[in-house]
This record gives sequence, C-alpha cells and structure tokens, in this order.
Amino acid sequence: MKRRLLWRRDDLYLLVSAPGKTLPVNRSVAIALGLLILIVAYFGIRSVMRGSISSQTEAVVVDRSAQIPDAIVETVSSQLHPVTIEAKGRTAPDKSVTVKAGTTGTVVSTPVREGSFVRKGALLCGLDVEARSARVKEAEAQRDSAKVDFEAARALAAKGLTPANREAAAQATLDATEAALNAAKVELAKTQIRAPFDGIFESRLAEAGDFLAPGAACGVLIDMTPVIVAAEVSEDYASRLSVGMEAKAKLASGETYTSKVRYIARAASEQTRTFLIEAELETGEASVPAGVSASLILPVMSVPATLISPALLTLSDAGELGVRYIEEDDTVRFAPIEVVDEGVGGAWVTGLPDTVRVISMGQDYLSEGVKVNPVPASGAVQ
Repeated sequence: MKRRLLWRRDDLYLLVSAPGKTLPVNRSVAIALGLLILIVAYFGIRSVMRGSISSQTEAVVVDRSAQIPDAIVETVSSQLHPVTIEAKGRTAPDKSVTVKAGTTGTVVSTPVREGSFVRKGALLCGLDVEARSARVKEAEAQRDSAKVDFEAARALAAKGLTPANREAAAQATLDATEAALNAAKVELAKTQIRAPFDGIFESRLAEAGDFLAPGAACGVLIDMTPVIVAAEVSEDYASRLSVGMEAKAKLASGETYTSKVRYIARAASEQTRTFLIEAELETGEASVPAGVSASLILPVMSVPATLISPALLTLSDAGELGVRYIEEDDTVRFAPIEVVDEGVGGAWVTGLPDTVRVISMGQDYLSEGVKVNPVPASGAVQ
C-alpha cells in the first residue's frame, strides 16, 4: 500500500491507496496526534526508568538492612561487696558530769584552773567549814565518853556487880555516838567538792564568794578517754548493727579514725524515729575535741554487686535507670539497676547477671532487641 502527501496552501491531504478514495486530515488534528504520541512515549520511558530506580533502591535497602551494627562491649562480673551507711553525729566525751555541792556554804577556794587535767579526788571547790569542824570534835568527845562508860559497864557485868542490861545500854550509847561522829565527818567532807574521776575540769560554775545550796553547781568535769562519736541511724538499719562492730569515723576536718560500736539504743526517738548509737574512737596520742561534727561509716550487709563506670548508666524509655548489655545471642537488652555504693573505681550496682557483656560505647543509640556485632573494648579502634 502506497502513501502520498499532497500539499496545498490551506489543507493537508493524506492519500491512502484505496480504490478511488483520498482521506483529508486537518492540520491541527495532526499536531494533536503528534503531541499525544510524544506524551505517551515520555510517560512510557519514565515508567521504565522508575522501575529500574525502584529496583536499585530496594536492593540498596536490603543491602543496608543486612548490615549488623557494631557494639563496643566489656565483660564485667559481680562479687560480694559490703554495703555501708553513713550516720551523721558529733564527737563527745566518754563521761561528762556537773559536779554539785552536797551542803550549804560559801565558796572559799577554787584551786583548779579551767581546762586542767585532774585526778580522781582532786579538790575543785572548797566551802567554808563554819561550825562543822567543831561538831566533829564534839562528836569525837561524846564517842570517847561513851566508850569509857561501855568498858566500865562490861567489866562490872563480868564480875556480876551490875545488871546485864547495863552493859547493853552502854553499848547502845556508844553506837549512837559513833554514828553521830560519822555524820559530822560526812557533813564536814561535803565542804570539799572533789573530782569523781580522772578528767578535764572543763568549766567552773562557781567562784570564790558564791554561796552554794545543796545541788548548786561547782563546775563541769569531762573524761576524754576515750573520745566517742554519738550518731543516729534509721530504723531500717538499726537492727543490722551490733555492739563491737568495727566502723570508721570521719571528722569534719578530714581526719579518719578506727572506731568500735559500744552502744545501740533499744528504743527509738519519739520525734525522729531514729536510734542513738555510740562508737569509741581509737585516737592514739591525737587530741580530738568534743562537739566536732563527725560521720560514722558502718557496714550493714554484703550483697553481690557489679563495679561499673558511671558512664555506662543510661535511662530506659520509661525513665528507669539501668544498663544496656548483650545477651548470648548478641541482642541488646536493658537491665534496671540499683546503685548500692560509690567509690573511686566507679559505682557498685545490683540487677545485672553474674557475668555480662555491657555496652561501653553508644548504649544510648541501640534499642532493646537489636542484633549487634559485639566488639571487645580492648580491641576497638580508638
């Protein structure tokens, strides 16, 4: 079949070999047909190219998903670790007493200076004896007279020259005079206010010329051997402590001393619900003052714990403190932990398996359940 185009000025004719027929085609229609063919060809080529690009992208995605990320890990193991508590308190003397007068009198002597060390029995305050010395002498004379009467009555009774009850009456009189003498001596001794034990005369509360009534204070005497730390612990830990337990005392100035618990209260404070404890300090030749802020570090129990760097700690999606680690199948897991102690080497935590590979770098970017390729920290490229 033959085709032939015949051009005229206004019309375009397409001649198709058909018996005696010529089909005329309008020029605008021809242009529209050409544009349609171009558009169909364009979208066809785009479709083919998209299919090719999509296939390449899927291949890249599949290839990337097939890659397993590396995770730098280190192996740690738990061990038995002592858990301690820190109880706040103050240093205090072993004994402290306010020495008081036992009778009335005017202070006439104060021979001991404040801050001086005194031995037991040393005179701290002397009172005017007034007539007490005379009463002692009077009581001695009455005792001596009663003793002579008793000896005579006993001799006569032995010879049968006097009734037996005469001797008994003389004996009673002698006993009464001896008791009166002892009372007079005790009253006289009360004018001498003396130290009840070895210690330091911390403060004088009466000066010469002061009149003291029974119970009035002469001064304060303290015993600093040994120095103790008095502190309070909560009811949660009081039952875990025992007398004789070793502890470490740390003063506010930084000095530390070995100490031993000597007292644990059996009843809690009504206000704070805490228990008072006391520990003796082994200070040696060091001088430790009373009233200094101090802490008692006490071991309360031992638990299996793992020592890790604080940098390994992270938070779960729920805000729970924990550590991410790698299981045997190399998947990431999150373990909630509890910090039981802190030290120079790191934090002691509970909640991890006995031996575990913890993620030491990038733990915040690995989700739980992700498969990883564990790389030992010692072999990681820095």
